[in-house]
Amino acid sequence: MKKLILTIALIIFASAIYAQLPFTFDLGLKGSINSSELKTGDATINNISYANFKSATKSGYNLGIFARLGGKRMYFQPEIMYCQKNGQSNIGTLVIQTLDLKTIQIPLLAGYKLIDLKVASIRAFTGPAMSFPTSGSGIKSNLTNVSPNNLNKNIWDWQLGAGIDILKFTLDVRYEWGLSNISDSNPSKIGFVNKGNVLTFSLGFKFI
Repeated sequence: MKKLILTIALIIFASAIYAQLPFTFDLGLKGSINSSELKTGDATINNISYANFKSATKSGYNLGIFARLGGKRMYFQPEIMYCQKNGQSNIGTLVIQTLDLKTIQIPLLAGYKLIDLKVASIRAFTGPAMSFPTSGSGIKSNLTNVSPNNLNKNIWDWQLGAGIDILKFTLDVRYEWGLSNISDSNPSKIGFVNKGNVLTFSLGFKFI
């Protein structure tokens, strides 16, 4: 269902861009710093209830490449990013979880130039992002009966942000909501349901 909705949205957006010809294309590199919050749901494990987790934000970074295709106002921006995110949630000293998440993330963003001048522009954008955890990722817990490798194979998020372009440089700030779980509780891998929310600040350079 998610793939169908995304496909329809991309077709509609591509048609809107095509109607804005002449067409523009940019390609660039970008780096980011992020602040992640690990949101943990209540659970019952071995007849013991765990509730009211508190979250602590932790910093990380992103590195990757982006493309921007569009017309005078609207644009489509796919990205391929290597993301390193950290997080922590706890119930006092009873339960302490630490997130070390390394992913290949693919955001697919639709944007609109609110102000477009010759040397600068101000933009707003939004869209989904899919992440694939890589080796070395995991959630460590002080509970010995909780699996540290209980990560989903792909993770969906939604991003919303704004940016400024000045000549070849581009600056973004975006917020990312977790749509799907980073990890799940299930009979084969006992654990907690976790989602992540992330605030990211990016600096990029368009070399094409």
